[in-house]
Formats: sequence, structure tokens, C-alpha cells
Amino acid sequence: MNDQLERERVLCEAASKGDREALREVLSRHADPLFAGVILPRVGSRADAEDILRETLLRAVEALPGFTWQGTGLWPWLRRIALNLVADHGRRLQAGRRLEDAYGAEVQTLPPRIEAGAEAALIEAEERRICMEQLGLALGRINERYRKAIQLRILEDRSREESAEALGVSVATFDVVLHRALAALRRAWPSVL
Repeated sequence: MNDQLERERVLCEAASKGDREALREVLSRHADPLFAGVILPRVGSRADAEDILRETLLRAVEALPGFTWQGTGLWPWLRRIALNLVADHGRRLQAGRRLEDAYGAEVQTLPPRIEAGAEAALIEAEERRICMEQLGLALGRINERYRKAIQLRILEDRSREESAEALGVSVATFDVVLHRALAALRRAWPSVL
């Protein structure tokens, strides 16, 4: 066993017994090579690599009392911890990307953002739609001639003369038909609510 490995073994034993200076020395020997040679090339982001190095050293400190010296030094063990954390980081990034993709796809299916004042217009449009639906149901319950009179004069906004001509009656007769049609509609309307 060379002198460096022997020194590391002694430091590991002391560190596992609570010697903070030995722990600092043994970990600081490996921190830069772990960061530059193992973590940063695989992660790419300096900030993420620093976080992974910090977590690697923290886990090493926690697990050092259970570490069994194999004669190869601390490097293979620390490298394995770092590689596991790099893999975990990669899985989290992939999961985050999948979540972002799913969120992006979901956002594409949403209606356009409601701008100031647009909400009132949307509410009004929905109320109008419901009202027209109810009107259609009520019109379906009244006499065909009455329905046609309402359609011509009210819904199509034709003149009294045009409406009378389309119905094939005089304007005076059309006025009577429309009056009766509206009365019939008022009676039919509550029954659709």
C-alpha cells in the first residue's frame, strides 16, 4: 500500500470516529476531482454540479462510519455516490421536462385568456345562448302560424308589411296574429324553465 492510501485510510478511521479535521482533509482531497471530472461533465450546469457535489459530500459524511476500507481508497466509493446523484438529477430533469410538455399541451387546449371586460362579454354571450335555447323550446310549443309571425317580425326584424306579406295576410291581421303569438309565447316560456 502506498503512503497516500495509508494516509487516507488513517484519516477515514479518524473521521469515522468523529475527528472533524480528518474528515475535512479526506473529503477536500476528493472534492475538486469529483466536481471537475465526474459531476460537471455529466450535468453541464455549474450550479447543479455544485449542488450535487455538496449532496455527495453530505452523504459521504453520513455514511462514513459504515464505510469498509477496501484498500483502494475513498475515491471509488465517493465516485459511485456522485454518479448515483447525477443519475437522480437526470431523472428529475426528464420528469420535469415531461411535466412541462404535458402542461404545455394542456395549456394549448385552454380557451384564450380572458382580458379585462371580456369576462362580462363571455357571460353575456352564454346567457344569450341559454335564452335562445329556451326561446326555441317555447316556440316549439306554440301554433305554427304564431311561431312564423314571431320569427318574421321579432327574430328576423322584418317590417310589419314584409311580415304580413310573407304570412299572406293584411298588416292589420298580422298585428292581431303577432299579438296572439306573443301571448302564446309568454304562456309557453315559463314551462321551459
